[in-house]
Amino acid sequence: ELFLHIAASLAIKHEVATEQSFAVPFAEDLAKSFVEQLEFSLTDDQRKVAWQIFHDLERPHPMNRLLEGDVGSGKTVVAAMAALMVIRAGFQVAIMVPTDILARQHIESFRRLLKPWAIQSELLTSKLPASRKQDVRSRLVSGEVQLVIGTQALLTKDTAFAGLGLVIVDEQHRFGVNQRLTLKDKAGRLPHVLTMTATPIPRSLALVVYGDLDISR
Repeated sequence: ELFLHIAASLAIKHEVATEQSFAVPFAEDLAKSFVEQLEFSLTDDQRKVAWQIFHDLERPHPMNRLLEGDVGSGKTVVAAMAALMVIRAGFQVAIMVPTDILARQHIESFRRLLKPWAIQSELLTSKLPASRKQDVRSRLVSGEVQLVIGTQALLTKDTAFAGLGLVIVDEQHRFGVNQRLTLKDKAGRLPHVLTMTATPIPRSLALVVYGDLDISR
């Protein structure tokens, strides 16, 4: 059973690696200005992981990376840096989380971290009034909304994007083949995908469970 699981994971990884995505050039000035406006210094691990992500984003093939770190270790800061780089390149970013409450917490964090760049960000969850959801969706299609944070509502057929370049996924929303195909239909190409988890996974087990992902700690 493990062999079949690993073989399937490697097949998916190979398939994703052959797909075309959006190459996002590394903007050194942007990375420096982001770090300088923080109220704290990045750790060596945060810098290392951020560089791995930037390297993935520069390639014309979709990133499929798992970012693993304890609660409070700064995964959100690294994700915000990646989001800013993608938005600076002219693409949109979607962040998918399991609950409405978590979506609201995330949008506060990202707005605070990205405030100097006046990023147009919006919330999109099933609990929003219908008129509000329609307004956000229309602004996503036009490209006015650069960053959207939401739940599974982001995957409904009513939600479309002008240029979706990066999807950041909470650990409870593990992206499978069907979700990737849905995003490909929405974006035209497979967007880059960054999955975040606070679950400590031994390296050997991670190779089995997350064999289709590159892993950063």
